[in-house]
Amino acid sequence: IKGDRGLANAYNQGIRKSKGEIIITLHQDCMPLEKNSITKLINPFRDEKVVLVYSWVMEKDEKRKYYPFAPDGKFTAFRKSALEEVGLFNEIVFFTGGEDVDMWLKLKKIGKIVRVKTGILHIHPNYKGNKTIEKRRQNGSINGALTKIWGIRNPKWFKSILLCFIFPFSYGKEYIKAYISGKQTYRRKE
Repeated sequence: IKGDRGLANAYNQGIRKSKGEIIITLHQDCMPLEKNSITKLINPFRDEKVVLVYSWVMEKDEKRKYYPFAPDGKFTAFRKSALEEVGLFNEIVFFTGGEDVDMWLKLKKIGKIVRVKTGILHIHPNYKGNKTIEKRRQNGSINGALTKIWGIRNPKWFKSILLCFIFPFSYGKEYIKAYISGKQTYRRKE
């Protein structure tokens, strides 16, 4: 992968170089928890209407298991032809996040999305989730860009507006900048 041009760009480079029809993403800080996790992830693609499949996530530090509200790329499978049909990941708008929600919203318009009963362990030492100012800034930037593109179809649009009032100098500031520019540009420094 050439240079650091963001996650969406890295995904797109991999997709363009891939030979197969099923694309699997697995983040570097994630580990599948079952020997047959990949099989479980790709089996739903027997149905030609399936365009995206995702697993649950277990946070190591918090010891909680959950399905992300939108597939987040940690351990996800895509039908390559569907990705190409919707124009791949939006690397112009998204740099360090938001590309996953944007892709989920695009893909659910053209096919089926399936959650499977397998998961990954997300190993992110000292990760404090959305509790840090840096993460709030990043999420504000992500949701500002998503709301600019998707409006109220962004599932977090209302929560985003509330967070702008609760955290005006971190989340709110970056949300407004991203909404105006139409790009997620804030990259957390921690």
